[in-house]
Amino acid sequence: MTRNLGILGTLVLSLMVGEVSSWAQYSTDNSAVGGVLIDADGMLSQAQTGDLKALSQKRQETMQPLVSGLATSAEMRKISLKKLNETIQQSLAKGEAIPDSVRYLGGLTAVEYVFVYPEENDIVLVGPAEGWTVGPKGVIVGKDSGRPTMLLEDLQSAMRSAGGSERRVFSVSIDPTPEGLQAVNAFVSQVNRVRNPQAMASEMEKRLGNQVISIEGIERDSHFAAVLAAADYRMKQISMGVTKSPLKSLPSFVSMIKKPTEANVLPRWWMAPNYDAILRDEAGLAWNLVGGKVVTRTETDFFDGTQVVRGAGKASPVFAAWADKMTANYEKLSVAEPIFGQLRNCMDCAIVAAIVAENDILTKIDNPLEALLSEEASVKRSIVPQFVSSTAVVAKKGNGYLFTNGGVAIDLWSLVKEANVTDDWNVTAEKCQVTGKKWWKN
Repeated sequence: MTRNLGILGTLVLSLMVGEVSSWAQYSTDNSAVGGVLIDADGMLSQAQTGDLKALSQKRQETMQPLVSGLATSAEMRKISLKKLNETIQQSLAKGEAIPDSVRYLGGLTAVEYVFVYPEENDIVLVGPAEGWTVGPKGVIVGKDSGRPTMLLEDLQSAMRSAGGSERRVFSVSIDPTPEGLQAVNAFVSQVNRVRNPQAMASEMEKRLGNQVISIEGIERDSHFAAVLAAADYRMKQISMGVTKSPLKSLPSFVSMIKKPTEANVLPRWWMAPNYDAILRDEAGLAWNLVGGKVVTRTETDFFDGTQVVRGAGKASPVFAAWADKMTANYEKLSVAEPIFGQLRNCMDCAIVAAIVAENDILTKIDNPLEALLSEEASVKRSIVPQFVSSTAVVAKKGNGYLFTNGGVAIDLWSLVKEANVTDDWNVTAEKCQVTGKKWWKN
């Protein structure tokens, strides 16, 4: 979702970047997500190193010791949602906090299998897992891989949101207001072409004003929603070169521009889930998420001075080239910038939620998982993402003013509906049942 009001010879890329603020101003962890801060007014900004160290130290001090058996890596750790629900129910009944081991879903870093056991009233999630620690940006990550650990609260949000009557895509976009676009368009149509580009950029920031974060499909006051917004925000920072990419193989989009771009074309990038395959059995009781990844897609829109026309712009190879680099480097980026790993985990949670909702699995297992999905067991954020301020980057090449947004779109329903039926399983359901008192099994 990009805006381009191009009439001048110098390219100015307008990116949503807030003023740096301090995490120390806020009293709760819900003001930070993946290295991005959200202030009391819902404004996103980049965290400073000192803020992240303070957050990491706070989380390290409050972290519980690792449970025996969960501290080691496992290629296939099994998590019983039935027994997890019972453990949460016990904690709530005693007035105790939910244990870290439950909050971090036993150290899962991905979901590869979902098995349904109607006779046992259970759903079991299976995937790679490891012991966890606090990462350098205050994110809980695997001790061995450095990949963010999956979170109970993201699974809860996804399942509650998917369980409603509407089948909605989980998405985020950051867009200028119509008033801001009109103000900038009026400004650039009147100014002298030889005016100082940096002065132009500063004036455009003022005219464009705050841009609005739109979140659809998922609970707005959830960690899941904050991850969507923060990941989108960080993608823009890296693409525009506002902050240096942590990977040499992923340069900024600005640095890739070698010749003037066409005026009023809008490069729009968005991140989406992709799997090599989603497999299921005939009965819909066994699912395999194969080769899960995040891809960056692009489309070229056109701004005609009054409105954006989707897909009407002439495609640019450089737009597609940057999207391809983002996709190719995503796994490495997920470790260097954990917000992208958290986004990857949220996408897995969304697919699990869609499998459960689309196949009415809670009815089939005769278990509503009431404690797990209860508001009482949930973490609701008092600080939610609402705005980003505009800033501008002056590039050497170009033929206009590009207002770059982007976004995240998780079309969980089409992925589940298009699953391939197979009876060829690398792992059998019998091996993944979680028996005994524990809610997990290696």
